[in-house]
Amino acid sequence: MAISRVGSGSAQATTITIPSHQAGDLIIIAANRNNTTPPTVPSGWVTQISSGASNVGNSIGWKLAKTNAETSGTWTNASALHVAVYRADTGILTVSSALSATLATSATITYPTTVNGLTYRAGVLDNWYFATAFQLNSTNSLETAPTGMANINVESSAGVWKSVTHDTNASQLSSWTQQTVTLTTSATYLARLIQLFEFDGPDFGGGGGFRLVNIRGGADQ
Repeated sequence: MAISRVGSGSAQATTITIPSHQAGDLIIIAANRNNTTPPTVPSGWVTQISSGASNVGNSIGWKLAKTNAETSGTWTNASALHVAVYRADTGILTVSSALSATLATSATITYPTTVNGLTYRAGVLDNWYFATAFQLNSTNSLETAPTGMANINVESSAGVWKSVTHDTNASQLSSWTQQTVTLTTSATYLARLIQLFEFDGPDFGGGGGFRLVNIRGGADQ
């Protein structure tokens, strides 16, 4: 029983092609923007977070694929889009309601523990952590992932900003503890981190009547 990342991509655009996927896959999009107002999450996506300040904005949305032909929709005003597709081998994937987030001006990027009063799920079949960061500096090595993670992809605008995503890349972390990455130059940044996890459920194949829904996971469930 394990999660795998089966595809990823990034673009400096407001739409993005979803990598090859199938019904039941979990699709996550991180949209970052060089503006305090965050990108708009399109209809059909669960909004995990959408906020901004100090000329950096971020929105994270996700969905469970109903078909093998899902589209991103338009993430209005996004400077960079990052997409990742995850698959469970036997169970159902969803995203915890717990959230890690930070916004600061510093040369040290902090990927903190949860900040919204909830805790990440434990006792599940498998779990990964997914993070995005956006900084108003294009030369810092923002793509350097925190301990326990690996970089997925990076976008940058010369002299203006850099945008990245990371995940735990199959590392079995029972919980996320704060990690930091020290860069060269102090600049305004935001970082966000979420948990995706697998839990028991019916198979997606065959002729059963199971209907895919987006199920929010949290400490209170």
